[in-house]
Amino acid sequence: MKYVIVNKSGIVALSNLNDEKLISEIQKCQKEFERVKCPISGKYRRQGLLSLPNHNIFISTDEDITNKIFKHKLSGVKILGDLLDNDITRVKHIESQKTRRLKHNLINHNSNILQELFKLIPQDAFKAQANHVDIIQKLISSNPRKGAFTYLKVLKSANLMKAEFEVYEMFNTVNPYLDFLNHPIHKILVLTLNPFWLDLVEQNVNINIAPCFDKVYVDYKSISVALSHVFDNIAKYVMPHSDLVISFQNEAGFVCVQMNMQSLKVEENEIQELFTETKSGKWAKELELDGDGIGMFAINKLITLNEGSVEFIKDFNGRGQILIDGVPYENNQLIIKLKKSA
Repeated sequence: MKYVIVNKSGIVALSNLNDEKLISEIQKCQKEFERVKCPISGKYRRQGLLSLPNHNIFISTDEDITNKIFKHKLSGVKILGDLLDNDITRVKHIESQKTRRLKHNLINHNSNILQELFKLIPQDAFKAQANHVDIIQKLISSNPRKGAFTYLKVLKSANLMKAEFEVYEMFNTVNPYLDFLNHPIHKILVLTLNPFWLDLVEQNVNINIAPCFDKVYVDYKSISVALSHVFDNIAKYVMPHSDLVISFQNEAGFVCVQMNMQSLKVEENEIQELFTETKSGKWAKELELDGDGIGMFAINKLITLNEGSVEFIKDFNGRGQILIDGVPYENNQLIIKLKKSA
């Protein structure tokens, strides 16, 4: 039994025929089954066409069989064809979700960049025939602090855009390339935190980072993306007028990065799904701070790729919730363990 599976664009997806002329000839079949004389081989053959939502399956045999047996074989192929079509539809849906989410997030980050730039340099500041460089220089010189703030906000959004691409690439590669080297953990953390510093300062969050001279054995690119998601989440969910305390400990060949903060309450029944894709907490949804639910999922996956681990501990000191304007916060803790350099 020979077959040719062709998608709706006319591209051959799969075939057990090697002869291009035969592949082309069999696709001329327009009936569910028929007996014809092959113009290429000169032999009589039975052939048939199965039309599925995403594919056409052409079947041919030169065996001396009855129409009944050929129909029986067609039925078997149809079952396999339906399974193939369902799988392809499911894969298309999954891939469509991924690309739609990537596009949505990139558009949001790009909009934030444009918004900040236009706040610094309004579009109506430019006049016809004017020297745009002089206008930009004058506006920035008149308010350098605002220019510095804009730089940090644009840098944050640009880093998040980069992180989106990195996550998309890594999550859609069977064996993503990781370049493991020794890196100072303190330096990685501070460099990744810098673009988010302004967001935290604007919320009057005191940032306290303990010194640490240890190195970790990680892939710099992926661990930076993971930490970008960590600080993006902290900046969204941290309690205003609170403290973010980051400390370091050594534990059995690992460097433990411990982040203590007052942040949005996570309900007890949400802990198990905290690192699950597309899941967001009750209070994040209530305050419309939830995104696409990939942040914590990405953090966990990227840190796992680096042979580390991440753990979230709610109300770590048992002091209970803190209500601010009806919004519950708790003393929460995030612990990231990374392999210490030998």
